[in-house]
Amino acid sequence: MSIGRSGIMLSFSRNRRQGPRPLGWIVASMAWLVLAGSCTQAMPALPAAEEPTPTPAVTLAVVTTEDSRLNVRSGPGTDFAIVGKLDPGRVVTITGSSEDGQWYRVQVDEVDGEAWIAAAYAAVTEATPAATEEPAAALPTPTPTPGQASTPAQPVEVSLLPTPTPTPQPTPTAPVAVIQPERMNVRQGPGTNYPVVTTVTAGTWLPIVALGPQGEWYQVQVAGRDEPAWVYAGLTQGLGPLETLPRLSPEEIPPAPTPTPAPVVQAAALPAAPAPAAPGFFGYGVQAHMLGGGVDAALAATSDLGFNWIKQQVEWRLFQPEPGAIGFGELHGIVNAAGNRGINVLFSVVNAPPWAREPGFDASVGGPPADPQTLANFLGAMAGEFCGSALKAIEVWNEQNLHYEWGNKPLNPAEYMNLLRASYASIKAACPSMYVISGALTPAGDNPPFAMDDFAYLEGMYQHGLAQYSDGIGAHPSGYNVPPSVTWQEACAVIQQTGNSFNGACDTPHHSWSFRSTMEGYRNIMVKYGDANKRIWPTEFGWAAGGAFHPAYAYANDNDFTEQAQWTVEAFQMMKNWGWVGPAFLWNLNFRVVADGTEKAQWGIVRNDYSPLPVYEALRAMPK
Repeated sequence: MSIGRSGIMLSFSRNRRQGPRPLGWIVASMAWLVLAGSCTQAMPALPAAEEPTPTPAVTLAVVTTEDSRLNVRSGPGTDFAIVGKLDPGRVVTITGSSEDGQWYRVQVDEVDGEAWIAAAYAAVTEATPAATEEPAAALPTPTPTPGQASTPAQPVEVSLLPTPTPTPQPTPTAPVAVIQPERMNVRQGPGTNYPVVTTVTAGTWLPIVALGPQGEWYQVQVAGRDEPAWVYAGLTQGLGPLETLPRLSPEEIPPAPTPTPAPVVQAAALPAAPAPAAPGFFGYGVQAHMLGGGVDAALAATSDLGFNWIKQQVEWRLFQPEPGAIGFGELHGIVNAAGNRGINVLFSVVNAPPWAREPGFDASVGGPPADPQTLANFLGAMAGEFCGSALKAIEVWNEQNLHYEWGNKPLNPAEYMNLLRASYASIKAACPSMYVISGALTPAGDNPPFAMDDFAYLEGMYQHGLAQYSDGIGAHPSGYNVPPSVTWQEACAVIQQTGNSFNGACDTPHHSWSFRSTMEGYRNIMVKYGDANKRIWPTEFGWAAGGAFHPAYAYANDNDFTEQAQWTVEAFQMMKNWGWVGPAFLWNLNFRVVADGTEKAQWGIVRNDYSPLPVYEALRAMPK
């Protein structure tokens, strides 16, 4: 994958107060209502309070955004400044609405001053605390941000609800689970090995009827289904008298369905099982983007996870724009900061500068140099500059079996080995202790001229000396919508049980759909060519989740955040136990921060404000 652009993150510290909380606003077009257990599809403007009542009803909104956190603005309109964000499922108190009913004024703990949200993205319920009456008021005029037109928004008269003291959480009489993620699978049983029966969106309330044996799953009632279903408790907010729920015994849980074999099977060309452990070490790593800022945040998160490696992709063209003009600039800051935290660094170097490429090169894509020695000189300088520092390994190129990573030129393992051979010699001459990792291939079938099967390409690399010119074999085992322990032969049957809309593993059965089959296939090729004492370095792996940001990545629609968390932990554990895997780098830490909305962000493990997704929490808790 290519590196993303840097971004700026604004954070808001929480400021919990005693007594009434400050007022805030949200957009009315972003909410739907649940009043006394029933729903309406739109909420009209709330009327002005004419007479105070002894116990006025308090209107509470549950945020229901499906794709992202909800913006909180300083007034009722998109021309007002963003003053905060609310997670899906967050409950806030509505204290008024705009005259057109499209925006709600709300109370938000961490916002000092006015806060508004769009009404189309909130579900509403009622509670009855003590309250006081507040007169109508005009809204503030926002201060334009740089680049905006200077015409101020006009003050808006609003109708106000009584201000409650304090704001209660709605308490249903029976236990309910409020869905937190943007989209979540509901399953036939308490585990991801059970089929998906439906999906629900953030803010949905599901009645809970029982707890699973370990309390990690809720058995729930779903509208339109006679039989109960299951949701993962860690991704919901449990409300009501949960202590009254029965806990089912393991004997009361129906067994998970046994997958049937895939209808189409491709003959395996390699031995069935990889060789045992190789000398070396395992490590826990993650890829982040730290160029242009964000170094401290990325390294702090890496430390918090308990990881000891971080990867940064480096575009050669940015650090040597002219022949001889090498300057490593901000790479020093990354290496020094990582060293201060005891974190090892892998640089993956890609994209030759224009002066180094062939005459008439295709400038629409990145590509290798015409003369391999030009890259070798750059990498030798890098190895020498950082020898003895936190930079411990250099990966020579990335996904060279894809046309757009190889300059739209013919895909040829022998040409890549010319590049690796020269680079290996230069790096080792400058810093003998630096690990040289071969460029990781992307899992692919043969599709000339766009892609070359990665097993065939890897064999071609070995036939041209890979064993002698590498310290580790780079790999990018992809997960798609297949669990990590499932082989490509099993994948079609399994995804039909776990829930799928993307059918790659059924339509074109191939090892590339399976994390496990890709890793074991690489290991078998290494054994075949006498390289069993070397380790595979997965410099990217992971599962996209939470919905596809682009149609080309439709498999992300099949993976919820629970599956992403469980499968990622399982993959790390598998790689450690295999004994022939080196440091493994999860793709990715922070692309929801630096490139939110792009296809790269689908793999991110923190939200766009660095708050953790379930996979982050699971990795932090994972024994290392």
